[in-house]
Amino acid sequence: MMLLIVNADDLGTSEKVNDEVFELMASGLVTSASLIANAPAFGHAVSKIRSFPNCSFGVHLNLTVFHPLSSSAGLDAVLNRDGSLSKKLFQTGISSDLHKAFTRELSAQVQRVLDAGIPVSHFDSHQHIHTIPRMFPVLKTLQRRFGVRKVRCTITLLPASERMTRLRSLRKRLFRFALRHIYTTKSPDGLGDFLDFYALLGTAQIPQFRCLELMVHPGTTNPRYEEEVDFLRSDWVRRLPKEVRRGSYHSL
Repeated sequence: MMLLIVNADDLGTSEKVNDEVFELMASGLVTSASLIANAPAFGHAVSKIRSFPNCSFGVHLNLTVFHPLSSSAGLDAVLNRDGSLSKKLFQTGISSDLHKAFTRELSAQVQRVLDAGIPVSHFDSHQHIHTIPRMFPVLKTLQRRFGVRKVRCTITLLPASERMTRLRSLRKRLFRFALRHIYTTKSPDGLGDFLDFYALLGTAQIPQFRCLELMVHPGTTNPRYEEEVDFLRSDWVRRLPKEVRRGSYHSL
């Protein structure tokens, strides 16, 4: 039996994103979502979350977009001129001071979600920053601080045209091993984009996982993500093998 989680990323980004995510939840097509606590429409998302008690809601840890919640002191290396977070993280070494600043900012994000009365089911992150090796100590600090023992893994479900190299596979296995055994953590053993899963579903060649999480991104203007939602609204559920059951992070 395989647990299938369909998680909508970027909840809170805008009211349009929120509305589409909750519409898909109401129709049973999305079972989980992750919330960006420093996003512009955070409050709008919070006002609707309580209507979906059977869905899980995680924190989409974010260090690359929007303004930080904490003091910008120490975050200068990853900020734009207007004080917003940027993609500079990916080219920046993490000093001791920056480690503290990241931990402070991400703690503020998690705390904002908890203060809104939302139980945090899991952690994942915007642009997969939590899977960056040098961010691993920050992730584990957050898990211990807030008692969160469920975390998204790295991408393991690739497009049919892409092959996993041995080195990449080894790095992913090492990350999953460390993730699960340093401060004991549960995570799906499979992760991929819904579009890639949908393509495999059409060939009846679904990889076997204990738990597979599929990412979707409703409400954006990205053509790939718009196509993704179109397929999500199709009859794919009816075509799932009998050994697949749909659920949320609550079922993990």
